[in-house]
Amino acid sequence: MTTEDFNFETLTAPCPVCRSDNTKVTQKIVNLPHFPQLWLFNLLCNDCNYKHNDFLNLSVKEPIKYIYHAENKDDYTTKIVRAANGTLRFPQIGAIIEPGPSANGFISNIEGILRDIQQKAQHLLRDATKKEEIKRIGNYIKLLDEYIEQNHPIDIVVEDPFGNSSIIPFDPDKLETIQLTKEEAEKLKTGFMVFEDVKQKEDD
Repeated sequence: MTTEDFNFETLTAPCPVCRSDNTKVTQKIVNLPHFPQLWLFNLLCNDCNYKHNDFLNLSVKEPIKYIYHAENKDDYTTKIVRAANGTLRFPQIGAIIEPGPSANGFISNIEGILRDIQQKAQHLLRDATKKEEIKRIGNYIKLLDEYIEQNHPIDIVVEDPFGNSSIIPFDPDKLETIQLTKEEAEKLKTGFMVFEDVKQKEDD
């Protein structure tokens, strides 16, 4: 995926973990194909090594919900822009990715997210000790294998109370866009982070 950079800037901000001022925030505004302007930023503390990535959609500000109905291999290439406050759901396989205090934004496709879920399940399998638990996790990994390898029909639901997450569809006709009510948005978890006293880095 190509992007067009509009600007690049380095700022300093207190680290949200150790409060060190030796923390850099790099940001840029880019255009993604079929997607409005997106503000990307990365925070890195040089003292405690805390990292955080996120996205802000500069055109959508309202709580939003997207549903993509994937039916084949091409649909599995659909891009998902998940901001730190975004919630992802795969109803057919019972998988939910919710934001937490250390949640990061990312861009991936449906297959990539399913593989990431599978990798996390494999970590759980290695730590499992009870036979029932081992069997249950093993069956879930096999189920994910079937979806990934055979591209079974699957829905992905993206919800964001701040409107920063989105879906870049392979087939726009399979994408639903739904405006969330204030009450629906308030029920969603957030991993929102606020940077105080952010100042532009001075040149040496």
